[in-house]
Amino acid sequence: MAAQGAEPITVVGWGGTWDKAYKEGVWDKYTKQTGVPVVQEEWEGEVAKVRAQVQSGSITYDLVSVEAPAAEIGCAEGLFVPLTPEITGDPSSYLDGSVHECGVASDTWATILTYNTDVFKGDSGPKSWADFWNVDKFPGKRGVLSQAQYTLENALMADGVKPADVYKVLSTPEGVDRAFAMLDKIRPNAVWWSGTTQAIQNLDSGEVVMSDQYNARITNEALKEKKPYAIVWEAGFFYGTDIWAVVKGAPHEKEALDLLKWFSEPQNQAGFSALYAYGTGRKEAAQFIPAEQLANLPTSPEHLKYGMAYDNAFWTEHKEALEERFKAWLGK
Repeated sequence: MAAQGAEPITVVGWGGTWDKAYKEGVWDKYTKQTGVPVVQEEWEGEVAKVRAQVQSGSITYDLVSVEAPAAEIGCAEGLFVPLTPEITGDPSSYLDGSVHECGVASDTWATILTYNTDVFKGDSGPKSWADFWNVDKFPGKRGVLSQAQYTLENALMADGVKPADVYKVLSTPEGVDRAFAMLDKIRPNAVWWSGTTQAIQNLDSGEVVMSDQYNARITNEALKEKKPYAIVWEAGFFYGTDIWAVVKGAPHEKEALDLLKWFSEPQNQAGFSALYAYGTGRKEAAQFIPAEQLANLPTSPEHLKYGMAYDNAFWTEHKEALEERFKAWLGK
């Protein structure tokens, strides 16, 4: 039943092609079915902006996509509306880490190993993080993200730790030392990056022959830009989620909850992943995504067997100390 003259819901996402995929794959469909317009804004995920709006009582955001650790903080502070299974559906039907007390995954992304197939042709490319570290067998510089989070996990996998055991190891002082010892080994061949565009430019120029990277960016470069890059899913990877959360006291709080309930249906979540190489949260969404696009997603059943969820609780507790240690190590 169309809502005549309904006010628009303001949803705040990550901009660019991400927003475009949401508009075409999800929001336009919702508006067509309900008559409720959706207006998009973009941001950098700053919870401080939500906090300022809530504290001032001048709230303009209805539904926001935040990184999972930020969802944790915002939920604890009462900035977001707690959800029930009536809104989200059965929590057991979601991937680990993709449903939260205050939200559901807007996207599920992975940090993966990628390499240049013009350099390593046919079956000669790296198959593991140990190969990524092995510059004798696979000569050339490596692109490496210049932060502890997302990098220490890869270092431990390179040292033979299974993805399922990484946080068990990283939770000990010996495990952290072990990860940094692996970084010592790759340091002479590392080209550090902080932004994805910079990392891609390093690959494009041939300065690096392989890199860690976010999966959707590599898929876009390979498929749309026809660049010679491959993803090594079987090396093992960790995936993270951004979370849709409804701002408490938002001008259209009830309507935003209705929208989130609709979005929580797997066939509606699939609309985004059909157009963008990130998954969402509901496991059943896979059956509504075309096979050729499913093959690009970290959440495909084929790839998930190599993946584990990032441990947000671990990073909430240890990020500050580990990033300080990383910065000091990098500056030596």
